[in-house]
Amino acid sequence: MRHGFLFLFLFFSSLKPGLTQHPFTKNYHTGDGLPSNYLYFTLQDRNGYIWISSDVGVSRFDGQTFTNFNTSHGLPDNEVFTMMEDRDGRIWFATLNGKSGYYFNGRIYNEHNDSLLRQCNLKGLTIRLFQQEDGRIVYAGAFKTILIDLEKHEIEERHTDSGLVLVWKESGNRIGGASWEIGYIESGGFRAVAPCPRMSQAVQAIPKGDSLVVSSGGSLFTFNRHTLQLLHENRCLKPGNQFIFLSKSGTRLWAGTRNGAHLLDAQTQVFEKHLLPGRTVSSILEDREGGIWFTTFEEGLFYVPDPAIVQYSLADGLLYKRVICLSRDPRQRLWIGSEGSAFSVFDGKTIQSRVIFQKIVTNKNIRTIRHLPDGSTFVVSKAGTLMLRQNREDLLIHRASDVALAPDGNLWGGLNGLYIIPPELARQKMIPAHAPLDVADENQWYGKPHLTNFKGYKVEKIEFDDEGYGWVGTHNGLFRVNADGREEKILPHSIRDLLFNPKNRQLWALCESRGLFVLQQGKIRDSIAIRNQFGEVICRDLCMDDHGKLWVGTASGLFMVQEKNGGLDLTNFWGVLGLGWDKINAVEVVGNQVFIGKDDGLLTIPTNTLLASPPSPPVLIKSVSVNNQVRKLQDGQSLVLQYGEGSVNIAFEGLSYREPQYIRYRYRMSGLDTLWRETASEALEFASLRPGNYRFEVYSVNGAGEKCTSPAILLLEVLPPFWMRAWFYALLTGVSGLLLFGYVRRRENRLRKTYEVERERIESGREKAELQKKNADLKMLALRLQMNPHFIFNALNTIKGYYGQDKMVEANAFIGKFARLLRLNLDYSDALIPLDQEIELLRIYLQLSQIRYPDKIQFRIEIPPDIQPMHTMIPSMLLQPFVENAVIHGLAPKKSAGEIVISFRLAGEEIFASIQDTGIGREAAAQSKLRNLHKPLATQITRERLQLLRGKDAPGPALHIEDLYENKQATGTLVTLRIPFQLNQHEPHDQRPHH
Repeated sequence: MRHGFLFLFLFFSSLKPGLTQHPFTKNYHTGDGLPSNYLYFTLQDRNGYIWISSDVGVSRFDGQTFTNFNTSHGLPDNEVFTMMEDRDGRIWFATLNGKSGYYFNGRIYNEHNDSLLRQCNLKGLTIRLFQQEDGRIVYAGAFKTILIDLEKHEIEERHTDSGLVLVWKESGNRIGGASWEIGYIESGGFRAVAPCPRMSQAVQAIPKGDSLVVSSGGSLFTFNRHTLQLLHENRCLKPGNQFIFLSKSGTRLWAGTRNGAHLLDAQTQVFEKHLLPGRTVSSILEDREGGIWFTTFEEGLFYVPDPAIVQYSLADGLLYKRVICLSRDPRQRLWIGSEGSAFSVFDGKTIQSRVIFQKIVTNKNIRTIRHLPDGSTFVVSKAGTLMLRQNREDLLIHRASDVALAPDGNLWGGLNGLYIIPPELARQKMIPAHAPLDVADENQWYGKPHLTNFKGYKVEKIEFDDEGYGWVGTHNGLFRVNADGREEKILPHSIRDLLFNPKNRQLWALCESRGLFVLQQGKIRDSIAIRNQFGEVICRDLCMDDHGKLWVGTASGLFMVQEKNGGLDLTNFWGVLGLGWDKINAVEVVGNQVFIGKDDGLLTIPTNTLLASPPSPPVLIKSVSVNNQVRKLQDGQSLVLQYGEGSVNIAFEGLSYREPQYIRYRYRMSGLDTLWRETASEALEFASLRPGNYRFEVYSVNGAGEKCTSPAILLLEVLPPFWMRAWFYALLTGVSGLLLFGYVRRRENRLRKTYEVERERIESGREKAELQKKNADLKMLALRLQMNPHFIFNALNTIKGYYGQDKMVEANAFIGKFARLLRLNLDYSDALIPLDQEIELLRIYLQLSQIRYPDKIQFRIEIPPDIQPMHTMIPSMLLQPFVENAVIHGLAPKKSAGEIVISFRLAGEEIFASIQDTGIGREAAAQSKLRNLHKPLATQITRERLQLLRGKDAPGPALHIEDLYENKQATGTLVTLRIPFQLNQHEPHDQRPHH
């Protein structure tokens, strides 16, 4: 830089005292979904929706989406000047062509679908629309007024010969009107009461006590409401400006003009506020959340979440939109650090903006503004630090993100490490702010700084406590440095800001993502996570107000921390006042105002506005669909469904215009679930609701966690089908029992005949060995058919009980298992069956036994990996009698629960099958009434059968039964069978007969 740098400290701009305050606004236009930017009127209906009329139709806004309507949807005309909601919730439209129409329950009614509206046509511009006290709807035009009575289904027309320019609603179902004269519109026509001054483009008439205020042109006319005599005219607008809209707001009037919106005192008609200057405001609405809506010609829709939120930008004296840091000096002035080495000072009335570097150098952003106890101020930028003290302005030629004065007089500067600059070196690196310096190279101008500590660490903040320790916040943690330069790491987290409070000797350390820590005498005393409902947020700046409250600016909004009840308490201002998740670069509190620095300017919000409880968002049921078909609700909140109609989809909506995109919902469906659940979705689907009564409740919750005062409720009733009625249960049980009994008896008789034929063949003596084996098989089959009748009886009673208790799922499951058991018992007549089928039979039998003897039986079936059940063929009907013995004679009489373990082990050409129970033992079972005489016979038949299958020379007993004891007390029975088997290498298939 051959010509050197010229350091300036100049007033760049200065606002006049009485700085114009512009509220924080949001602007919606065609790019956001509006059909036009040329808007006429807005209203909020009873459900909370915002309606906007325009030159190409009307729109309904829910905070996120504009739903647009025009003549293709049924509007009587595309150009709609005003709207009105009647006491029943209909939205009426006043149109250019004078035709009437309204929106109700999702449908627009007009002359084509409502015979009464076919008679309502002003044949010209509608100048006024309202509802009388008697419920009639009034459409007023210049030459005709139509009164619509929907209850009686009749209309009344009142004609006026002279064209009216003004119509208003009066008490007692009277209709006021004015042209050259002022009077009333009655059944016989217009009745003049008093002369009227000439009023061009009369806009609105506002009855107020004994007065009537009329806006026309740039004047407000005040009439006596009873005599209609003119009291006075107030020409309150400048020439070239005129009133377009007028409405009452408490003791004030809102006026929309061609030069913005004005709020004025209704009594004195003195202007108090001027908003949206330069814009043509066609209507104004105050919503239920305290927000204000403005429709404009050509510039769309403007929304002010709260008039108390003021925004400052370039037009107010800032040199750059982006605000990087904020600081409060002892004189309660706000210092604003920005880009381009610019900073500003705001004393509450004027903004004075200054610039340090006139020419471009690198890294000029103001990073920190620090006020010292001696009245000095350091304005720190990465290009240098401006030092303002004792009417002297010096520039420290040293790059830094923060500069602080140590108790020993040294300057500590932080950037990529810590630099300690003694006073003599500081004087060498300091020049008067206005003095030029001629150097050829920027790096030569700065020189090579002397690095003292934390090489390679990015230093964000430096602070000193009252004991002389220096605290250095870096991206690698928080360090304490003593006088001789020794450092101690206190926190391992990335630090964004430090603040020392000398009143209580506490150091506050704000971490980037680990919250806020408070330290005292070098020790952590407490901490708190800075988080919203979605988790921890990225913190950026910290300040303390006069009451000791900590304010934290984050990448996700504003938070406040205060000490309460011996701990730290967090208040989240995210989601309130329309501020949203905007990134906050800096925060500072001056008096009762919270200042927020953002990338798009400076905001100021009164603390009482922030701390006020946010309004709860209302919630409503939008629609209920069954199989994608919308159903009409009975009484607005109930619905009756037939069983099996399909899935039910419930759509709902919470309305909040401050933070609509962050509304969440808490809901439950009583009758299906008792738990409250949370969702961000605005629709829920419930599939296959069982017969019964259900109550769906849903709350909306705003970003601050406030839920609506009362839920939206939907009552559902699902009627049962005929097969779930009591009479059908009884009939089904009886028929099922008879069919089951007949089937068992028939199969038993057939198998007995087969058994007799085989027995005769055995007695003939031919092929004795083979016949003996078949005889044993058939005996076993017959025994299996002699199923304990008590078991069948109890099973049927269990099924009946389930149906009686409306336990359809349990009843169906039990019937399936019981039928499967009977099928397996009757159909397994093959000599050899796969081992997995035998195991299936045992498992089903044990599962039914568990139901029959609840909390009595546990079982395990253990198969080693060297046995392939699907390919291992064993003789059928061997194990079930012993398992049944274990259940009935072992575990059933036992007072406590017991266990059955069925295990298999491969031993050469045989499989060892073991059935072990923890029952009462054979000795005790012999004395029990449950003893079944056919079971010993089953044991003998099984032994004979195994001996035939194994051959005479097979080693060891085919069947072994052992009584188990522990401390001379019976602990159960162990049955071991040696079973010969064959391997089937083909895929197993079911060869049983199918019925």
